[in-house]
Amino acid sequence: MDCDSGDATLLLTDWRNGDEDAGRKLISTVYQQLHDLAAKCVRNELDESSLQPTALVNELYLALFSREPLSCQNRLHFLHIAARQMRCILIDDARRRKNLTHGRGVEKLDLNDALNHTIVADARLEHLNEALERLEKLDERPAKVVELRFFGGMTEQEIAEFLGVSVPTVKRDWEFARSWLLAQIER
Repeated sequence: MDCDSGDATLLLTDWRNGDEDAGRKLISTVYQQLHDLAAKCVRNELDESSLQPTALVNELYLALFSREPLSCQNRLHFLHIAARQMRCILIDDARRRKNLTHGRGVEKLDLNDALNHTIVADARLEHLNEALERLEKLDERPAKVVELRFFGGMTEQEIAEFLGVSVPTVKRDWEFARSWLLAQIER
C-alpha cells in the first residue's frame, strides 16, 4: 500500500478499539490502493461475466469492513488478510463462472504472471486454489509466500518482513512453491 505504514497501523488500532471514524478514514486511505491491487490482479477478459477490479475491491471491502473491526497488528498483517480474502473472492467467482459456462473454453492461468500481479479469474484458478491448499498442508510458509505475492501483491521485502524471514528465503520459497504448484496443476 502506498499509504504511510504508521498511519495505517494507527488507524487499524483505533478502529479495532471501537473508533468508527478511524475505520472510515482507513477505508478512504486504502480504497485506492486496494483498487490498484485489484486492477493488477484481475485482467479483463472477453467474457463479460468476469470479475472486474472495482467489483473485486467492492467485494473485498464488504468482506473486510462490514463486520467487527479486524484484529490487525499492522499494515502488513492487514495486507495478508486482504490477500487471503481476495483469493477467496476470486476462487468463488471462478467457481460461479465455471458453473455458468458449463465447460466453455477458458484462458490459461500462468503463475509467471504473478511477477506482474496478473491473475486471470477463470476455472483454472480453482485448480490453483486446490493445489495451494495441498501445499499449505505440506509446507505452510511457501504457500503463504504464493498467497501474499500472487493474491496480495506484496513485494519480496514485505513478505520477508511479515513472515520474519530473509528475502533470499522468500525467493527460495517462491521458486519451490511455483515449481510444485505448476507440477500439480499440469497433472
